[in-house]
Amino acid sequence: MRALIISLALASLLPLTASAADNTSARRYGTSETLSVQNARLGEVLMVRSVDIKSDKRLNAGSAIGAAIGYASVRDVNKNYRNASRIAAGTIGGVAGTAVQNGLSKRRGVEVYVRDLESGKVIAIVQADDLPIRVQDQVFLVGKGSKTRVVPVVPMEGQR
Repeated sequence: MRALIISLALASLLPLTASAADNTSARRYGTSETLSVQNARLGEVLMVRSVDIKSDKRLNAGSAIGAAIGYASVRDVNKNYRNASRIAAGTIGGVAGTAVQNGLSKRRGVEVYVRDLESGKVIAIVQADDLPIRVQDQVFLVGKGSKTRVVPVVPMEGQR
């Protein structure tokens, strides 16, 4: 019974760990980015293509949770085989937990090629597919380095 309660408690953390790492959205900012000046440059979208964004972490919470659940699940196995069963179940649980976490952390994204209208350079940015971005749109390139986002320029009422 105790193993079941621990397993359920650990499994309930899995969705939280999958979404906690989502920092690919142009709509989501970390607390360190708020109330700070961001660089913003105008750009024009040259190309947009769909991509999948997937966690690149080899070991994650899913692995640990799956291994713990697998290890705890072999409580009633004969004493002679209990250690081998725990190792096997822990390994299988870890692999299954990794697969579940990777499936939960995979999401739709876009790779956006933008010509920076200031410098003329073409850059590519991958971000979550949560903003309407199309070819020939004018966009803002907001931020710098690895924290640059593509944000559509939304005209004010009556300007379009």
